[in-house]
Parts: sequence; C-alpha cells; structure tokens
Amino acid sequence: MTKLFKLFSLFLFFAILGCSSDHVDCTTPPEHFVFQFIDKDSGENLFSNGTFDAKQQIIVISLKDARIIQLSTVNTEKGYTLSIGDIGWINEKVSYEIAFYQGKTIFSLNFDAERVSGKCNYTKYNSVQIINADFELDKKTGIYKILINTKK
Repeated sequence: MTKLFKLFSLFLFFAILGCSSDHVDCTTPPEHFVFQFIDKDSGENLFSNGTFDAKQQIIVISLKDARIIQLSTVNTEKGYTLSIGDIGWINEKVSYEIAFYQGKTIFSLNFDAERVSGKCNYTKYNSVQIINADFELDKKTGIYKILINTKK
C-alpha cells in the first residue's frame, strides 16, 4: 500500500507540474499563400475549364539567387489551387517569380514577413505584393485569384 501511495503521489506531482500554463506551446505556423488562376473576362478557373493543363508544372523561383523554391502542379482536389508554404518562419523580405515550367512568367510575389515572438509566436506580414498581374483576394477563403487575360 505504501508503494502504491508513493507511486500515486509521484504521478500527482508530475500531473500538477504539467498543468502549468507556462508550458503550453503557443506557436502559430505561417500561413500558406494560395492562388487560383482565373480568366479575367469570364471568371472561370483556367485549369478547370481546360485552358491550362492541370498537369503542367508551375515553378516558384527566388529572384534573389535564381534558386528553385518549389516545383508543383495545381491541386485539383482543392479547386485547382497553387499553394506556397514556408513563408515567414523567419524575418525575411523575399521576391519570387511564379511561372510555368520552361515557359511564361505568370506573376511575381514580394513579401516582408516578420516572425513575432512573445507569449505566442506568429508571423506578421508587413507587406504582400503581387506584381505583373491583376488579382483579387477572397477574404473569406484567403485565396488570391490571379486574373489572366486570355484574349491577348
């Protein structure tokens, strides 16, 4: 019985110690930037309507050092979207070019991300700029709709 009491006391001690709110991890990862490619005139998704091939690779290149950041296709299960992640784990100002693999540039993306530390850690975006393309931000979904003129 004494061993059981000691074991219970030890368990209770660690349980109480673990319940301190100071030990709660409150880290919010940076958000993903999600894009859809939309016909400027019709409002249709250019991948779902067949104008662009959904299997065509899209490349994300750092304009600072021409390094390939990401090579992917659009996600057909999530409304033919392109998602770019890992922006903002550190303080950084970055410029990316988003283009079809071995093809035309679609747009450029500049952002200034600041990692804020405190009781909770999160990323603050001081600026996000989409260059060389018209766009709309859907505030409900957080998806950037890149508007492309297909009649050129």
